[in-house]
Amino acid sequence: MTTVAENHPPAPDASRVSALAFFAALAAVWGWLFFILSGEWEANEQYSHGWFIPFLAGWILWQRWTTRPSAAPARGLMLIASWLVLFALVVPSALGILIAGAYPDWRVVLWGLGAAAFAASVALTAIAGGWPWVRHLSFAYFFALVAIPWPSQPERWLTQELSLLAAQIAAWVLPLLGIAAMCHGTTIDVGSDVLGVDDACSGIRSFQSSIMAALFLGELYALRWGYRISLVVLGLFAAYAFNIIRMLVLSIAVANGGVDALDKLHDPAGFAILIATMGVLWLLCWVFQKIPGSQQALATAKMQSGIGHIAKTPAFACVAAVVAMVLMAGASEGWYWLKNKDAVRAPAWTIAAADSGSGLADEELDERVKEMLRFDRGFQRSWRDEGGRQWHMIFTEWEPKRMSLHYAQPHLPEQCQRMIGREIVSKSELRKTEANGVTIAYNVYKIRAGADEFYLMYVVNDDRVSGKEVTVERALPSNRMKAVMAGRRNMGQRSMQLALVGEPDAAIAEQAMLELLPQLVVPASSAQDK
Repeated sequence: MTTVAENHPPAPDASRVSALAFFAALAAVWGWLFFILSGEWEANEQYSHGWFIPFLAGWILWQRWTTRPSAAPARGLMLIASWLVLFALVVPSALGILIAGAYPDWRVVLWGLGAAAFAASVALTAIAGGWPWVRHLSFAYFFALVAIPWPSQPERWLTQELSLLAAQIAAWVLPLLGIAAMCHGTTIDVGSDVLGVDDACSGIRSFQSSIMAALFLGELYALRWGYRISLVVLGLFAAYAFNIIRMLVLSIAVANGGVDALDKLHDPAGFAILIATMGVLWLLCWVFQKIPGSQQALATAKMQSGIGHIAKTPAFACVAAVVAMVLMAGASEGWYWLKNKDAVRAPAWTIAAADSGSGLADEELDERVKEMLRFDRGFQRSWRDEGGRQWHMIFTEWEPKRMSLHYAQPHLPEQCQRMIGREIVSKSELRKTEANGVTIAYNVYKIRAGADEFYLMYVVNDDRVSGKEVTVERALPSNRMKAVMAGRRNMGQRSMQLALVGEPDAAIAEQAMLELLPQLVVPASSAQDK
C-alpha cells in the first residue's frame, strides 16, 4: 500500500449525515448477507468462526476509516462505471436473495451474493471517496468474504483427502509409540476401540479459523502483502500439524482408557489446538514485524477523530443502496409468504414402532452423530430375518426449519461410507416405489467393507405439499430453481438407510428391501407447513 496522503479539512459542503449514510449503506449491503450466512455458521461447526467476522471486519473498516486519505470523489468515467456497477447488481442480487431464502446453504449463490456485496461496497466507496478510498478501505470488504463457506465440491474433496492422510499419518506414528494401530479410511483401530477422524479432527475445522486469524493479525500488525500471504500459508500448516498431534493424543488416550477417556479429552484437546494455532500465528507476526520494511505505512498513518465527513452528493447513492436492500429482502420474504399462506402440508412418513413381541428394539444414535446431524428424531434398529440375513436401519427426521435441508442432504453414502474405509461398488439410478400410500424415492448402493459386501437402500425425502407423494429432488440447480419458483422452503426432511448383509444377489436384495418397506414406512400425521 502506498503512503497515506496528508489529510485535508472537509470541504465546505461536507456533511456528517452523509458519512452516516455511507456506513448505513455498507451495513445494509453486508448485513443481509451475514444474516443468510448465519444459518451456515450455526449448522456447520467448521464455519462457526463466522460469528466473529462481522465484528472483526467492522473493526478493520473503522481503523482504516480513521487513517483514510483525503477524499477524491469519482468523476467522469469512474463515476459512470460505479453507477453502472450498482445498477447491474440489482437483478442478480435480488435473485440471489430470493434463492437463498429457500437454500441458505447453496454455496454458489452465497459466493455470488458475496461478490455482489464486495462490488457494491467498492462502487459506493469510489463514489464517496474515489480511488484513494477504494485502495485504503477495500481490505475490510475482502476480509468479510472469509465468512462465506468454501464451494462444496472443492471443500468435500479437500476434507476427504486430508482426513484420509491424517488418519494414515497417525496410524503410522502410533506403532512407533508402542500402540498397535490400523487405519480404515478415516478411522483408527487401536485395539478394542475405534477412533474416527470426526472425533479426533483432521485440521479441516481449524483451516477456516486459521485463515481468519492470519488475515486479521496481518492487518493488526500492518504487514505487507507478502508477509500476510506467508502468514496464511504457515497458519494452515500449523493447524493441520496440531490436529494430527491432537489425533495422536486422543488415540493414546483411547488405547489406554477407552472411549471414556475420549469423552473427557475431546473438547479440551480441541480448545488447546485452537490456542496453539493462534499462538503460532501471533509469534510469526512478532517475528515478521522485526524485519525492516515488513510493515505498511498504515502502521504510522495519522489518526482522524470522529466519524468524519463525506460530500453530500454521494450520499444519494448510499441512501439508494439502503432502500434497494430493504426492497429486495422484503420482496423475497413476501414471495415465500404469498406462496405458502394457504399451503397445507402433505402427510409425511415415519417408521413404524418396533414390535416388542418380536424382540426388536430401537436404539439411540451416538451423541456425536446427533451433534453432527442435529436431527429432531432419530434411532437405529438391527435384526436378523428367517434366512439368517442381517438387517440394519437408521432413521433420522428434521422438523421444518431454516437449515433442515442442510443437515439432511450432505451426508450421502458416497462421502460417509468412504470416510469409514468402505468402497462404493455401484449405485442405482433414482427409483420410486409406494409403501402404504406414500411414494418413496431411493437409491440402492453396493458397498464393499474389507472382504465383505452388502447392499444399502438410501432415502432422503422432502415433505411436499401436494397429495401424498413424498419424493426427493436431488440438489441439482434446475430442481432447486423449481422449488424457489414454487415458493417451497423450510420443508421437513426425513432420511432412512436400510442395509442388508448376507445377500449376494443385487436383484434379490433390492426386492427384499421393497417387500420390507410396507412394514417399516407408515404415513405420519399432517402438520401445518411453515
